[in-house]
Amino acid sequence: MLTPYANNWEHLSAEFRLLDLLLRREVARVRTQSGVEPQVFKGVYLSEAEIDQLLSAPEDETQSDANLQGADTDALSQEIAARRTEIEQRTLASYEHGVRLAVPHLAQLFGFNTFETQALVVCLALEADLKYEKLFAYLQDDITRKRPSVELLLRLLCNSPQERIRARAYFSPQSKLFRARLLRCAEGADAPLLARRLQLDERIGSYLLGAGGVGHEVAASARLASAPFALAQLRWPEELKTRLLTIAREHLERGRASDRLLIYHFHGAEGAGKKSLAAALCQELDVPLLVIDLRRALAHGRDFEATIAALFREALLQPAALFLEHFDLLLAEQDERLPAYRRAVVEALEEFAWLTFVVTEKEWEPAGEFKRHLFLSVELSSPEADERGRLWRTLADERGCLAADVDWEELAGKFRLTPGQIERAFVSATNGAHLRAGRSVGVDAEALYAACRAQSNQRLGTLARKLKLRHEWSDLVVPPNAHAQLRELCAQMKHRSKVFGTWGFGRAVGGREGICALFYGASGTGKTMAVEIIARELGLDAYKIDLSTVVSKYIGETEKNLSKIFREAETSNAILFFDEADALFGKRSEVKDAHDRYANIEINFLLQRVEEFDGMVVLATNLRKNIDDAFFRRVSAAVEFPFPEEGERFLIWQRHFPAGAPVDEDVDFDFLASRLNVAGGNIKNIAVNAAFMAAENSGRIHMRHVIRAARREYEKIGRMCTEMEFSPYHSMLSD
Repeated sequence: MLTPYANNWEHLSAEFRLLDLLLRREVARVRTQSGVEPQVFKGVYLSEAEIDQLLSAPEDETQSDANLQGADTDALSQEIAARRTEIEQRTLASYEHGVRLAVPHLAQLFGFNTFETQALVVCLALEADLKYEKLFAYLQDDITRKRPSVELLLRLLCNSPQERIRARAYFSPQSKLFRARLLRCAEGADAPLLARRLQLDERIGSYLLGAGGVGHEVAASARLASAPFALAQLRWPEELKTRLLTIAREHLERGRASDRLLIYHFHGAEGAGKKSLAAALCQELDVPLLVIDLRRALAHGRDFEATIAALFREALLQPAALFLEHFDLLLAEQDERLPAYRRAVVEALEEFAWLTFVVTEKEWEPAGEFKRHLFLSVELSSPEADERGRLWRTLADERGCLAADVDWEELAGKFRLTPGQIERAFVSATNGAHLRAGRSVGVDAEALYAACRAQSNQRLGTLARKLKLRHEWSDLVVPPNAHAQLRELCAQMKHRSKVFGTWGFGRAVGGREGICALFYGASGTGKTMAVEIIARELGLDAYKIDLSTVVSKYIGETEKNLSKIFREAETSNAILFFDEADALFGKRSEVKDAHDRYANIEINFLLQRVEEFDGMVVLATNLRKNIDDAFFRRVSAAVEFPFPEEGERFLIWQRHFPAGAPVDEDVDFDFLASRLNVAGGNIKNIAVNAAFMAAENSGRIHMRHVIRAARREYEKIGRMCTEMEFSPYHSMLSD
């Protein structure tokens, strides 16, 4: 047994010396056949002496090697055969001693024979020594042809015309070298095959020369990921983790001998832990995980197939398991290019992959793409409230940033975040607290709530209007019973994780944990204000649904619009507020025509979505009787906002004039409350308009400004300003 190679470069040096012998033999053939030197590019001259010098053996070569320069082609052929045998034996010895050699390893990965391997070495030579540019140009009789052509490789590596004819197949687009994009042609497809110059892929060149890392093409869309947690630390059931690990190990033991790929399909919300589970499995298997961002790969457009081939090939080179994130983008229906892109992914997987993780947010069943392979779909659901609470507490304990006012149970119940979102929210809150204080401090509840809202889905803002939470409990003037009901709604949201989860009431109600409330009463009585106050109390965002963008006269469009709203709301951790809800949740009617039938279908659909929604939904209507009776079985509370009485109107009048406003003593709040029978919304309009009149006039708010503003409000709502109602200030109406 010969001595193994010490390292990869020693083996490459031996391969390049063998290439030098092949080139010497070809130079000898050229000189024998032509009798003269090739005339290189009109005046550009490469002498025989220069070519001989380039092909001379290095100083450390044996004397017999140095004497080969003058040998005939038969002697060179014998030496080539002997040198090839020596390389093969030393390569085998190297493998037995655990020395990794790049060229043989690549040949093994792709199943290359001797010819294909030697073709790679010829093209690699240019990356190792520029002397080969002159040698290739000399043998091709063209100083501009510095890369080897197909014809030159056939001359170097084949011993007969019959061999050359057969070897042409190695350079077809369907061959292993080109299908794996290890080689590419500099000329277009119109050029004759023999004339096409060959270029080694840059990443493959770096790999064969022993460079670490990944190529720049790959780095733009992929990265090697490490496991943030051990498999035993992850929250998934032990039975599931063991089963996934066992299947993967059995598959890896079979290796590439099996033509079936193992594809794990993990589906669940963003941040649910799909990547952590894949990385932990790979850590147990002792294999790297290459994460491929398909969103970035799609940005390459028409080069998508080439990009995917380069990315997936990298997984084979590492070798690493593949993790395909943002695979959902390939499943959209509106882009006609996506089916072709999916086929490219499947073909690349079959060419290069051995263990793959495909991840989506929604459940997906492939339509035949992976029917030949082992495709295992696993749902990774978001954690329940008690698990979310443990995650919050664990993060706080690990990082020592605990504030006394944080109720982890309440926080976990209000915000249905995934583990990834929880961690990002915690980091954001701690960084923000550090920035504000200039040092490391405990994170308070307000900072955590703000960070949680930022991590929640913000796309709902494109479908609904986000309410500004400017009001407090003291701003709302309603009867004590309504006030108590609103407080009870807040308590339900705060403690629903305990009641539905810890205490088990979730099973009793069929798993439904959402809260639905109906606010009914005349316009301007405080329904919208109550939603703002509840949202502020709970630390949640609130979105008002614009019915003009939802209700459609076209059959099925209303359901589609509402489905989109509820789908985005599922991950928004926000309160949904439907004002004038009787337009959507009105009573179902007797079916007399197709219009009635589809109207009833809309109502049934809405009732179902409200019941399935796990967040808080508030519906407001002016008339309680307009709401379908079936809805009342689904509400947690029905709160009446009655028209304000005199005492309530007095409070409303006072609260709509801020303490800093220049209100004159002649403003008679007793009169306004007792004689102007209007709701809180009208009072707000009167107060604001009176302030503008005063700003334009005296700079101080007088009673005459309030009376004139009341007149404008009455005109707007279609009411008469009678002398009896406005006496003794009736004369101010015409000032």
